[in-house]
Amino acid sequence: MNFTYETDRLILKICGEEIAEDVLVFDLHNAKEFEAVEPIDVDNFYNLDHHRKFLNYEYKQMLRLSVVRFWIYRKEDPNTIIGTVSFRNIVKPIYSACQVGYKIDKAYTGQGYCTEALRAGINIIFSNLEIHRMEAFVLPENIASITILEKLGFKREGLLRDKIIIKGTPRDHYLYGLLREEFVE
Repeated sequence: MNFTYETDRLILKICGEEIAEDVLVFDLHNAKEFEAVEPIDVDNFYNLDHHRKFLNYEYKQMLRLSVVRFWIYRKEDPNTIIGTVSFRNIVKPIYSACQVGYKIDKAYTGQGYCTEALRAGINIIFSNLEIHRMEAFVLPENIASITILEKLGFKREGLLRDKIIIKGTPRDHYLYGLLREEFVE
C-alpha cells in the first residue's frame, strides 16, 4: 500500500504528526459541525499536543495495518486539508472487516469531494488488504452521510441503540454495511 494516492480532483495522503498544526486548524474551523456528530472531548481536543499525540499513535497503528487514515487535499491546493477518510479496527483473519469514518470541511460539502475520497479509500483498502466487509455508524438525521454511504453500495442493517456518546448523551446510530462484492466503484 502506498502513502499517497490521487483521484480526479484529490490527493489522499497517509501522514504522521508532522501535519498536527494543519489538522488542528481543520478541526477548529469545523468544530461546530464535527461536535454535532462526533464523540469529541472538547476539554482536551483542541490543542496541538493532543493532535500530535493522536497522529503519532494513529501512524503507529497504521504501520500495523489496524488503522488507515487518509488526509484529503485538493490537487489545486495540496497544502490545505479539506477532509479525512479513515478505516479503523481492521481485523483480517477471522472477521475480515473494518469500520469506516469520514468528514469534510464545511466549505467543501455538497461538491462530491467526500464521496470521491471515500470511494477511492474503499477501493484502496479492498484492493490491498484482505477485507471482505466494511461498517459505518451514522446518526439517523445525518442525511448527507447516509446519501454518500448508499451511493457507494452500503446497506442499512439496523439501528444500534445508544451506540455513541455525543456531547454527553448516548445517541442511536444506524449500522451500514458494505460487502466487497456490493461496492459501487
